[in-house]
Amino acid sequence: SRSRHTIAIARNIPNSFVNAVVAHHNANVVPAATTTDGTADGNDVSLALARAQHQTYLTELRKHIPTLCLPSIESHPDCLFVEDTVVAIGNTAVITRMGHDSRRGEVDSIKQVLQDQLGMANVYDMREDEGTNNEKNNDNGEECAASCDGGDVMYTGRHLFVGMSERTNTPGFRFLRNAFAARSGIIDAEDVIPVPPVVAGKEALHLKSAVTHLDERTLLAPTGRIGDAVLNAMRATELGYDAIVRLPNMLACNVVVVVDGRDDDGRRRHVLAQDVGERCEVSKRRLEVACEERGLGLTFVDTSELAKKDGALTCCSVLLGV
Repeated sequence: SRSRHTIAIARNIPNSFVNAVVAHHNANVVPAATTTDGTADGNDVSLALARAQHQTYLTELRKHIPTLCLPSIESHPDCLFVEDTVVAIGNTAVITRMGHDSRRGEVDSIKQVLQDQLGMANVYDMREDEGTNNEKNNDNGEECAASCDGGDVMYTGRHLFVGMSERTNTPGFRFLRNAFAARSGIIDAEDVIPVPPVVAGKEALHLKSAVTHLDERTLLAPTGRIGDAVLNAMRATELGYDAIVRLPNMLACNVVVVVDGRDDDGRRRHVLAQDVGERCEVSKRRLEVACEERGLGLTFVDTSELAKKDGALTCCSVLLGV
């Protein structure tokens, strides 16, 4: 099945993580200080706590899916956020050309794992785009190459939503549509949906910083203006997402759903959710009710230290169906 997960990829945290790029802080997270060059002041992030939280995340993930954790790359402080390096549906993957220059060296080792260790049937490399998806830059007339961060891309089982942002552009969207529709036939071209940048690049770094899904018809989105804007931009109601769970805490809206991640009660889907604890008991309770109503397993994990570097739960793993 193209939506069934069989293995996850993660990566260890480098010592250089304290220098990771910070572009946007979730409003529900106590921010790290930011220096003049746009990087965070590493003194505000505890490397030991970040690693402890990441280890707990991996431990919980491994209860539901085999997880391959790759070595850290010291020259790339953001490398633990592996989600941005690849977009995958079933046995087809797109290696991305990430939107921030400093991160583009993270992808080679991911590509090698997909092809050599996991033997994925179809791996398309956005960096090798021949220019058919490019567009002119309105400012200088030069061509813009395709770029994409995986955090801007959400596959619900019915649609592939691609959030336009500072990191993901229209040529990147076209490359994804071509790879998953025209070239592999995994999804119909009309079901690859561009989402205007109403939230991504503004209140949140990526599309999935603000919205994720529990199943093929249920979305999680923040209450208030931000949630309204992203759901309207996605045309969620029009596309048949008739169950939308609204949470006051935006960080709580980012969940990892392992399909066939059977728990002790035999439930087929298991959800890893951010433990926002006393910061927003309402969000936690609404999520508990939503999962209970749908027969989903649920585990809360705290990665608040990673969130200081714009990291949400989905950022820290890539779920594959190989």
